[in-house]
Amino acid sequence: MLKRLISVTCLFAIISLFQTTFGQSVNIIPYPNSIKKLPGEFTINRSTRLVYSNAHKEIAVAVAPLILKLQKAAAIDLKSTGKKPQNNFIAIELVDSITQPEAYHLTVNPTNIQIEAGTPAGIFYAIQSLLQLLPVEIESANPVKNVQWKAAAVEINDAPTFSYRGLMLDVARHFMPYNFLEKMVDLMAMQKMNTLHLHLTDSQGWRFESKKYPKLTEIGAYRKGTPLNTTYDYASRPNDTLYGGYYTQNELKKLVAYAQSKFITIIPEIEMPAHSKAALASYPELACLDSLGHRFQYPSQIQDEYCTKDSTFTFLTDILTEVMDVFPSKYIHIAGDEASKVNWRKCPICLKRMKDENLSSVEELQSYFIRRIEKFVNEKGRNIIGWDEILEGGLAPNATVMSWRGVQGGIDATKLGHKAIMTPGDYCYFDHYQSVDPTEPPAFGGLTTLATVYSYNPIPAGLTAAQTKLITGTQGNLWTEYVPTTTQAEYMYFPRSVALAEVAWSQNKQPYNQFVARLLNYLKRLAEHQVNYSTHLFDIKINAITDSVTRQLKAVVEGIPDGYDIYYTTDGSMPAAISAKYTVPLTINGNVNLNVGIIYNGLLVDDVQKTFSINKATGQPSFLKTPPSRYYNKGGNHAWNNGIVGSDNRYNDGEWLGWSGQDFEGTVDLGTTQDINVVTARFFNKLSDWIYMPQWVTVSVSDDGINFTEVAKNTNFQTNKDGLQVLKIGLNAIKGRYVKIIAKCAGAIPKGNNGEGNSAWLFVDEIKVE
Repeated sequence: MLKRLISVTCLFAIISLFQTTFGQSVNIIPYPNSIKKLPGEFTINRSTRLVYSNAHKEIAVAVAPLILKLQKAAAIDLKSTGKKPQNNFIAIELVDSITQPEAYHLTVNPTNIQIEAGTPAGIFYAIQSLLQLLPVEIESANPVKNVQWKAAAVEINDAPTFSYRGLMLDVARHFMPYNFLEKMVDLMAMQKMNTLHLHLTDSQGWRFESKKYPKLTEIGAYRKGTPLNTTYDYASRPNDTLYGGYYTQNELKKLVAYAQSKFITIIPEIEMPAHSKAALASYPELACLDSLGHRFQYPSQIQDEYCTKDSTFTFLTDILTEVMDVFPSKYIHIAGDEASKVNWRKCPICLKRMKDENLSSVEELQSYFIRRIEKFVNEKGRNIIGWDEILEGGLAPNATVMSWRGVQGGIDATKLGHKAIMTPGDYCYFDHYQSVDPTEPPAFGGLTTLATVYSYNPIPAGLTAAQTKLITGTQGNLWTEYVPTTTQAEYMYFPRSVALAEVAWSQNKQPYNQFVARLLNYLKRLAEHQVNYSTHLFDIKINAITDSVTRQLKAVVEGIPDGYDIYYTTDGSMPAAISAKYTVPLTINGNVNLNVGIIYNGLLVDDVQKTFSINKATGQPSFLKTPPSRYYNKGGNHAWNNGIVGSDNRYNDGEWLGWSGQDFEGTVDLGTTQDINVVTARFFNKLSDWIYMPQWVTVSVSDDGINFTEVAKNTNFQTNKDGLQVLKIGLNAIKGRYVKIIAKCAGAIPKGNNGEGNSAWLFVDEIKVE
């Protein structure tokens, strides 16, 4: 926490310097499509008046943020008048000439401010831009003294690129209090996002109050054991410590109204047919039967997928009716993701359903399920959204696809003439780590940096013009398995959601360093709202290379734009302006803790640390029989002997290599035949994330790289704790030039464990030869 406070202070201290460096004087996020700097500035004071040219009640709602923030921060009561004064006024007008629903025209002159839009939503977004032209103190909740409320004179013509600009919050895995939802609405409005997708149900909890099915909140809203447990053992409940909570319908109606005042739509998600353990814990009669036609044992065998019996559809349509009575959104999200359909293949009821409906596979049965739900939702005047699995077995006629498993789901949807919302994990999953910094809080996995988010283009390559129009927008998702608090949720959302907001809005997207310059100012606004944001603004990378001639190991620093001074230390201490300056790749001659940081105006902005450990295999030519997964290969195919040691407790730091269901087989050429006394292998173990130790490890040696002799085999592994596992194999001065290490993958995940039946992951870091 101390490191973060120092970083925040540093960031604020250099804001004006960044602006000077990059010639950026208008700090608006998302960046407007057209902006022209004019001479002078306009000052809002107690004599300033609002002038409305149209009698429209929603205009008052659109202008409310300016009025309320001036009251709180400046103690200025911005009054309206029916007659336009000669000067010192803010004119608001709806005009027919602006036809894009969220577009606006904003002109700030020394004597007045003119705002024009075709709709109240456009007025609202113009107000958000105007607020960012004012000093950051406008976001203060309390009166601020000695501030002149000046806005730089500009002319802005602006409109969003995409109509759907959203964030998803998973409140099922970890319940978030109601006031945090309103805070998220406020923060989204500031960055011109217009959709909050609430993931209200999952196997870990049911968060929507049903009047007709009260057990959903009496039972399904609370789970026993650890926050991530899905155990619902109700016989022992009186003595259990329970975790959970839910929102009443009145609370959610209040949230909908509050969001509407910020021109934000709330889209509810009710999971089906899978991710439904909380619902089936409450109403187990909606689950499948086993192959003998018997119910599964309760509560030890609560199922995760609804049966396709008629009573299930009665239940779900009743629930959706209640949901639609609370949420007026055009779209209702029905999920449709990650259904294993294992029980459907043997449940007599589901098999009969397939026969009666002439369905040839369980994929077609899922399509039948989704189509039946869609028909009901359509009859209510709404449309469904589903995750991209709803494409399997045939897409429901009017469904919109939310593409999360990469971009292919969106491509396939548009080729079928359906709308798509792009939310691929590599760019839009905010439950991923956002830095390789080992002090980062726990995350689900992956690495999605701020720069990565900002680099995203929601339009997949190769679409026709007609298909491109069906890409309606993009969304950032925060799954909360590892996010137990609102402060951590903020840390994961911000500033990555700010970057995505600019991606979704700005047609005139700027270089990343220019975005960072504006972001520094914006972060100070977030600080006024007590947002616990991350300060990892740069994608700093430390890579290892081997000189092809001298075979010396060198550390190369990448990912930092031009114009920043880089300093380093080799003892693990924090870099400072008096530290050595990085200009060329550094020669690594021994074991060091290399810490690289960006120093601006003498202050440390961001830093990354890597530990180097040198041995006979370090930097030597190496070969892999099977390349690692594309998701865990950022260190490259030689990361297992590049000299950089991976994290002890994080497997997605860019150094660990991962294989799903495949063995590790690596060979290193030591250059000459020599004595080999010890081979040390580093593995990662985390069963909850499907990561297992190998079944066995062998070491073989060779003089020619062709004929190998196995010299050791080990099957004794420590697996009772998560994180780094080190295996040392003594060889007693075995001679060899080539060393081959094989680690046998654990295979299928055993029954009763997370991901049972799926392929286990095998993670390997540094292999040392001594």
